[in-house]
Amino acid sequence: MTRKQLFRIAGNLIVFVGLIALTFFILLRGQDLPQLAAVLLTVKIRYLLLASGCMCVFLLCEAMNIRKCLQLLGCRCGFLQAIRYALTGFFFSSVTPSASGGQPMQLYDMHRDRIPVSSGALALLMQFCSFQTVTVCFAVAGFAAMYSVLAEQIGGFRYLFLLGAGLNLVLLMVTWIAIFSRRLTERLQQAASWLLHRLPGKKPLQLEQSLTEQLALYQQSSVCFRQNKTVFFRLLLVTILQIGAYYSIPYWIYLSLRLPLYSFWTIVALQAVLHVTVSALPLPGAVGASESGFLLLFRMVFPVAALHDAMLLSRGVSFYLFVALSGMAFAISTLFGHKKNSETN
Repeated sequence: MTRKQLFRIAGNLIVFVGLIALTFFILLRGQDLPQLAAVLLTVKIRYLLLASGCMCVFLLCEAMNIRKCLQLLGCRCGFLQAIRYALTGFFFSSVTPSASGGQPMQLYDMHRDRIPVSSGALALLMQFCSFQTVTVCFAVAGFAAMYSVLAEQIGGFRYLFLLGAGLNLVLLMVTWIAIFSRRLTERLQQAASWLLHRLPGKKPLQLEQSLTEQLALYQQSSVCFRQNKTVFFRLLLVTILQIGAYYSIPYWIYLSLRLPLYSFWTIVALQAVLHVTVSALPLPGAVGASESGFLLLFRMVFPVAALHDAMLLSRGVSFYLFVALSGMAFAISTLFGHKKNSETN
């Protein structure tokens, strides 16, 4: 990793920590902190462990999908190796705006393991396509199921949801086209070649040759996926489990606070709507927006006295705890890990 990349990561981390500090300053201002701490000490630990287990399922499912895609493309990838890629993606998606750093750092990690960039990129693209497909479907279903409640109690929030869902849908369509449209990739190659020929020196010719080779490998990999379409349906099934586990976390938090039984599907539907809405915002880990959105949407589920406790526990388990764990895992892997002997078959 270059010094410039390290400085950029450090800058993102500073912004990330600053946003966390500002968010909790605003959210906890005026709260009775001793009473809040006392409430958090009375929660049912077994439900917090279940919520943490759901996050583990979330990461393990992503690792399974990444490994499946790489193996289909002829790349050797062990399960622990795939877990490392999933943790790397989670950490850098969390600390960079709009989750922009997750996939590049996963590609960098794969490159260290001698996995071709074209194969790694397509594997991540397929995994991302599956994730976006399920996320959008969950959100649309959740919004339809809760529309009357959202329209009555939330008001203008539904327009923010439509914006977030629209942006995610556009991104999904672009991803589908990039994977399955050979004509589009050829046009992109022509446009890049046209641009490179107008740059001075001999280096653009070398870049063009490298680009042509990578796109050729990418198209070969795309053909592999088009010929094995059943693989994508398997990815979707694993992703449904992944997203279902992630969206169920507020429900286990609800039970941990010893509250009266509430509908599991209502809480999952609200979480699906919240996730799609805030994921489109250019904030590292949607920090601030996720907490505020939780307080807005879940006020119809959690009693007012327990709402802040629920938000802190839900975000603590589903985000902050695993950002810390995945960051430590990446640091250990970077400092003490070694290059694997992964090669393409």
